[in-house]
Amino acid sequence: MSSEAENESGPRIEPETADTVQSVLEDAPEAAQANMARAEAILDRLDEGEIPDKYDTEGEWGFAFTGALAQHPEVFKIWWAEEGQVFEGGNLDRGFKELLAAVVAHERGAAICIAWHTTSAAIEDVDPERSAIAADFDANKEQLPDEERVAIEFARKSVETPAEVTDADVDELRAHGYDDADIVELTTTAGTAAKFANFALTLDI
Repeated sequence: MSSEAENESGPRIEPETADTVQSVLEDAPEAAQANMARAEAILDRLDEGEIPDKYDTEGEWGFAFTGALAQHPEVFKIWWAEEGQVFEGGNLDRGFKELLAAVVAHERGAAICIAWHTTSAAIEDVDPERSAIAADFDANKEQLPDEERVAIEFARKSVETPAEVTDADVDELRAHGYDDADIVELTTTAGTAAKFANFALTLDI
């Protein structure tokens, strides 16, 4: 996120407190609670240098996001459960989905989402050199196996220029072994990553 775009005093709205966030999640779906456990694991692994200057701690940064969502508790539960289910469930490897999401986050410039997905990929034991591909996907994508490169190109297209997705794009995925359920999973993974990145950028979190 560029320094010109940042609100030096914090997010553009006042987040709910960490206690409120935890209270909202008490009766949230299991996938939402699992996603919060993942968030806490990510915060534990963040380096101090990754945190924007306007936040004192990694926890303050993380709860700025969840606290903003908690302004609408029921929506927060649904969104948080959605992310938890999209990344933990399905047939595709979570580490690969985190790499895909990091590509989406980098292309939008959403710092908190870049940190989230890169660190979550590390939790899944994704090699740091492989994760680094996400920072400049077009320049580095040939380093990936063809089946991963093709899948990320499709998923990125689904959120950047969805009207330009063609039957040929889907046929190429099938030629690399992806079935209909996998294609839906790629699309929902990219869409979820884009939605969260857009939310963070809009509210300058």
